[in-house]
Parts: sequence; structure tokens; C-alpha cells
Amino acid sequence: MNELDLVRAVAADTPAPDAATTQAARVRLLAVIAAEAAAGQPQPTHRRAAWMAGRARLRRLLPASAVVAAVLAAALAAALLLQPATVTHGPGTVTPPPGMIPGAEPTAVKVLTNAALAAAHAPMPGFGPGKYWYVLERGVHLGTNLDQAGSKKSFFYRFGYESETWWALDGSLSGQLRNGRAEFLDTAERAAWVAAGRPDLGLPNTEVYSPKDKQLVGGVGWLPPTYQDLVRLPTDPTRLAAALTARVRANPQLASASRARLTMELFGTISYLLEHYPLPPQLRAALYRVLTRLDGVKLIGNVTDLAGHRAVSVAIDVVGRPLHERDELLLDPATGRLLGARSVLTRNVPGWRVPAGTVIDQRVFLEASVVDSRTTRPQSHPQVS
Repeated sequence: MNELDLVRAVAADTPAPDAATTQAARVRLLAVIAAEAAAGQPQPTHRRAAWMAGRARLRRLLPASAVVAAVLAAALAAALLLQPATVTHGPGTVTPPPGMIPGAEPTAVKVLTNAALAAAHAPMPGFGPGKYWYVLERGVHLGTNLDQAGSKKSFFYRFGYESETWWALDGSLSGQLRNGRAEFLDTAERAAWVAAGRPDLGLPNTEVYSPKDKQLVGGVGWLPPTYQDLVRLPTDPTRLAAALTARVRANPQLASASRARLTMELFGTISYLLEHYPLPPQLRAALYRVLTRLDGVKLIGNVTDLAGHRAVSVAIDVVGRPLHERDELLLDPATGRLLGARSVLTRNVPGWRVPAGTVIDQRVFLEASVVDSRTTRPQSHPQVS
């Protein structure tokens, strides 16, 4: 089964998790968090437990009550955990003197500038009182069990997911996430799972977002508490970059972050805003322009998104806890519209049977539009099966 098949099948027969599955997932999640706390590592606030031993970059929300099975790199070798996070530069770039940020590579600047020009002429979302911002997202994750990297008991699998969210003016969010069945990468990975005692992967399952839950996202330094907080952001790129930097640094965990870590968080914050919020056209355009000012942003080139669409990828390399990876934004080359995103492993992990170049996570944004209630879907997607 290929990745498109995983996406198509994700919501076909996904039952709600039973009490035993939920409790087992809770135990796994709490065990990893406790291990991080004992090691002095910052705890993630991210509903996807993908980077449970380090930075949480896979953009799914974490209600305080949510429990999910950990995916990918839940426990890695200590040597990986101790590596400091840094942002690497593209080929031919020179590390600037302290205090100077040269910005993105020229080829990436061109793509992002074109996207900004197209975004500035897009229609204003009809968002306001009594309205909700609906987002439909589908994707595929790479998962592993919680064994230390290199363990003979480790195994790898993929599973598709589908997420629907409704965001309100007051910042509350509701929706659901449906995780599909696990598919082992090959017969060797299935054999490793059998040798490990056929542990329950907790898949498929369904998670529900409640408006009462506070939503946080790992790898994202700031999210707007309300729509008013969003539209108050300045649209001048210089002022917007400063405003976002100040908001990211207001996060207690990032108050003393290095420039490299701050760049990483700004990239994640801007990416998430572009992906999940009803942005006024001028603000969306300004966010693209701020990306051109971030050191290390580069052009990957032509790619194909998860839905089979042609796209252009711009990305930033992030080297550090727990993996070396590249985060990419996939843009429509004609309109500059954000089609999807993905993360790619850029360095081999000792002991893993997953080589550099493997797509760790990828997602496609199928719908983002205004609807009239927390249960209404756009006419283009009247029913999700």
C-alpha cells in the first residue's frame, strides 16, 4: 500500500478508541514525559507525540486531555538528545557576523516574493461573528515504537490521518483527528514488530478537540489567542518580523533562546499561521515576506504533494534534538497558495533502518474556508467518510 492509499483509507473504518487502548496510550505518553523531565529536557505541548524526546515539529494540536500513541523518535540515544539545535545554511552561504541576518537564499526569496504578490490580491476571508474557520488536512506519519534508537526491538511503520478543525473568533477550536491503520514499511519491519511481541500500536483511533481545551503546538513559538490578536499584527514586513519575534520570546521556554532556535521557532510559527488561520490578504503576504528574511531558508525545487499536485518547496534545515531534518512548505508555483508541508530526515540515525531522505511527515491542505457552525462543512466537502 502506498502513501496515497493510506490517506484515502484513513477514515474508512476508524472506531473510537476503547478504554484499554486509551489507558495504554496514556501510560506510554506519561512515561516518556516523565523520562524527559528527569533528564531535564523541555516537555512538549503538542498533541502529536512525534518528537517526544526533543523538538515537536509535526503540526498537530495538543489539548490538555488528549492521549495518543507516540510516533517517531519517542526515545532516542542519549548522544542525539544532547546535541544543541542549530539551523544550517544552504550550499555556498556564509555564516554572518553576530547580529546580522542575511535572510533566505535568493532563489527562495524569488519564490516567496511571488507567493506574497499573489497572496496580496486574494479575496478577504468572510470571517466574523457567528462564523468559523474550517480546515481539512490529510497526511501520513512515520511511526516507531518507544525503543532506543538502534535497539533490535525497534520497528517502523506509516499511518495516514485526517484532521478537521473549526476555529472561532474567540480562539476556541473544535474538531477531530482520525488516525488510520498502521502499515509496516516492509516485511523486515513487520518481522521486527513480531519479534518485539506484537505490541499494540494504538491504531486506528480518533481524537476529539473540545473548545474548552487550551490548544498548544510544539515547534511553534506563538499562536493568536483570538482573531483580534491575529489581525492586530502589522503588515509591514519589518514591523511584523519584530512583532512575531517579541511574541515568541514572550514564551517562557524561549525567552533566552539562541538566534538559531529563534529562527526555527519563527519559521514554525509563520508556517502554522499560513496553514491554519483566516489571514487577511496583506497579512498573509507579509508573512511570506518575513520568511525571506529568515537565515537559512532555501529553495528545494519542484516536488509533488501528497495529493499529486505539482508544487515548489521552500525549506529550512534544522539540526538538533532528536533528529536532523528539513521542514518544507509546498507552494503552488502558479498562485503561491500553500498546498501542503512535509518533514524529511536529512541524516542517518545510527541503528535505524530508515535512511536519510525519508519523508517523516507530510500533509496536504484540502480545504480552508469560512462556515456557519462548528459542525458545518463547505459544500466542496459536504461529508468526510
